[in-house]
Amino acid sequence: MELEKFKEKNNKRTGIIIFTVCCILLITGVYLYSSFAIYEQNQNFNIINGTVEDPGDLYFSFYVDGVISKTMPTKGSGYTLDTTASYCTNGASPVLNADDWSVSVNNLTVTNTKCTLYFVKGVVGQIIDQLDKTGACPTVNDDGTVQVTGEEENNGYLCSALDDYGTSYYYRGNVTNNYVKFGTNESGQDMYWRIIRINGDGSIRIIYDGTSAHANGEASEDRQTATSVYNSSYNDNAYVGYMYGTPGSTTYDATHANTNDSTIKTYLDNWYKINIEDKGLSSYISDTLFCNDRSFGSSNSGTGAGTSGTYYRWYGGPWGGSSSSHQYPRLTCSRQNDRFTVDDEITGNGDLIYPIGLVNTDEVVLAGGYNTSNSGYYLYTGNYYWTMSPGHFYYGVATVRDVSSDGNGYYYGNVDYLDGVRPTLNLIPDSLKVGSGTADDPFMIG
Repeated sequence: MELEKFKEKNNKRTGIIIFTVCCILLITGVYLYSSFAIYEQNQNFNIINGTVEDPGDLYFSFYVDGVISKTMPTKGSGYTLDTTASYCTNGASPVLNADDWSVSVNNLTVTNTKCTLYFVKGVVGQIIDQLDKTGACPTVNDDGTVQVTGEEENNGYLCSALDDYGTSYYYRGNVTNNYVKFGTNESGQDMYWRIIRINGDGSIRIIYDGTSAHANGEASEDRQTATSVYNSSYNDNAYVGYMYGTPGSTTYDATHANTNDSTIKTYLDNWYKINIEDKGLSSYISDTLFCNDRSFGSSNSGTGAGTSGTYYRWYGGPWGGSSSSHQYPRLTCSRQNDRFTVDDEITGNGDLIYPIGLVNTDEVVLAGGYNTSNSGYYLYTGNYYWTMSPGHFYYGVATVRDVSSDGNGYYYGNVDYLDGVRPTLNLIPDSLKVGSGTADDPFMIG
């Protein structure tokens, strides 16, 4: 009996020892995993200023907001690479290419290099965090359109809707934290802009707003760069296009082929070359699409060719009238031919020379414009200015939507009228580094 008791105690002790050893091995394994297994081999990378014999011998680990992650954040999520904290072994250094969201490694000269990348929320991420959660934003319908039912003049907030890249975050109403200071004009004056929205690819859509930070409600010709006709000719459906095909054609495709530059595009291309390209700022610009939506309105019976009477999508609007002409805004562009880009031919049409365009009416309405005067929202300038949304071809005249001098988003302009020009650009996601977005402390590039 004594021996049995001794054996029982000895079995317990053996079990405790085995359990303790297992715990030690488990803890050690977890430590080793935390220390080493977070590095994942990655053969899809760019090598700059160096060569290695085995490009597969490169490993990455990721930290997002200080927490270990198996993957890096996705493009458009609002994160940026903390270049101060991020590092590689063997004297190499990581670089995030924000435009195509890839990681390059500088000075990679030996194999078995490990890179630790720290991602933090940049300006885009901080903006996205401001998304309204009170229910003040217009409802997004099942088809992706946004149910805007009136102007927004007094309040300001950030809302969201889908675009052709993902989720876009747009400013609406009397917002005062979307100022950007970027570049100088040909006279050496600072240029100020307003953020329209964060595009679904994380790029930042901005519209020119003058050589100083103008307050909402301030009427000033300084908030545009010039006046111009949209097209010098008006007597064909072709002339509703930012680019257009052959006037007098009998088919829609021939009429709206992107072979000729509109008058306003010619002006904007020249403006971009002088004020952006020649100033060495092109690297900050994203090839994100501009929508010149030439799809038909629901009440249209025309062909869109030649002199056929034609209602384009923005003939109507969300402000009432017959159901056949009712149109809610959206941030998707239905036809690839109307999605203007420079090099991108997957989402866009690849027909631009320079990545510059104009605001469209969908963006104006989402920003707070409607079929009534509104001097309170941030797109008001006190001047008529062009959008790039076709209206109709009616009584022998091509029209494009504009914003009126009282901020009304309802108006059409005959394309041969003189209206204001407000250049619109898309900044790459990681371009803005400092500032809070106010008039006194605008966002600026790093």
